[in-house]
Amino acid sequence: MDVIKFLNDLLGGQLLLWKVVLTSLVFTGAGLQVLLAARFYEASTVPPVSAGTAAMAHRVNGGLTLTLAVVVAFTCLVGPAGPTSPTRVLLHSAFGTLVFVLLALKFAVLKRLWPSGGRYLPWIGSGLFLTFAAIWATS
Repeated sequence: MDVIKFLNDLLGGQLLLWKVVLTSLVFTGAGLQVLLAARFYEASTVPPVSAGTAAMAHRVNGGLTLTLAVVVAFTCLVGPAGPTSPTRVLLHSAFGTLVFVLLALKFAVLKRLWPSGGRYLPWIGSGLFLTFAAIWATS
């Protein structure tokens, strides 16, 4: 079964458009993650919610953002994205790989597989946001 043809037919021939929309939502969600993390680390007062609320929203938004990122990544892996240039494709692929490396590091810290890595969470989170931005820019 040709998954890309099936998805493209399901979306009325607009798979690439939907990938762009979903990637934009992922980028926006990643930006919100940075704001929420800054709030519960008490490095910012934006958004104006309690640290506990920001932490809960960070978890929920992170789950949604990650789910959308995996959906887009799946469609990128099983089919072509459209007209491309070799350098853009290389960078896009490298950043896509880096996102999942950074996510693995983040979950290793959160699941206590890397107990001393907690101090690196703000750096890992910032790196995720910047990498999502790079993926979006090379899409």
